[in-house]
Amino acid sequence: MKYRILTVIIVLLTILNMTVSALGYEYSITPSDNFTFAKQGDDLTQIAKKLNMTTDDLNKYFSDNKLIYLAVSDDVKSQIKISVTEDEFSKKVNDISLLDDNALNNFAKSLSSDSSIVTNNDRKFVLVNDTHKDSGGIYTVTQYITICDGKTFYFIGYNDGKDISKEITSVFKTFTLNQQQSDSTDNNVFSIVIIIGIVVFSVIAIIMVIGIIRLKIKDYKESKDEKIEN
Repeated sequence: MKYRILTVIIVLLTILNMTVSALGYEYSITPSDNFTFAKQGDDLTQIAKKLNMTTDDLNKYFSDNKLIYLAVSDDVKSQIKISVTEDEFSKKVNDISLLDDNALNNFAKSLSSDSSIVTNNDRKFVLVNDTHKDSGGIYTVTQYITICDGKTFYFIGYNDGKDISKEITSVFKTFTLNQQQSDSTDNNVFSIVIIIGIVVFSVIAIIMVIGIIRLKIKDYKESKDEKIEN
């Protein structure tokens, strides 16, 4: 009986601990030929040299700024960064497409009073554009912000001048971001295993009930025989 109970526990734990394949995201981007780029996890040697940084420092920069992508033009006057963050708001929204117009406008205003909403490759983005001036001159920072897979994605472009460069806008047009759904094959396998687990559990439960009934009958007969003998 102890072994049967242990088997049931193992089956239950197996069923409870099984999960469907996790959701995730996938993105693609095609910079022009005059950009050197690297994705998270790539060898950063070439792009680090262009930025006059060590690979260790650039790896740290990737980590500190939660970058998944970095591209630098040959003249180093234009840069493109994609970073990903996660907070309670992004997790609750999950995907920007789930926000109605009012919620989307509120989200845009929370980022900047001068923001606007644009659509690129069937995905909505909040556009925030700022011009700055420092010792190096005037430059423009352009941010396209969206929410996907419970995370906030920032496509950030830097270029010299007071306006968004055509280079930045043309690369952004190639940017696609989608939430990956669990593979249907994985779902089918998961369903089959769950059904098998339920069937096995049901069979074991029936065997346990039969065993308990038999044990009770046996105890009852033994108790009855003892009374007759006495």
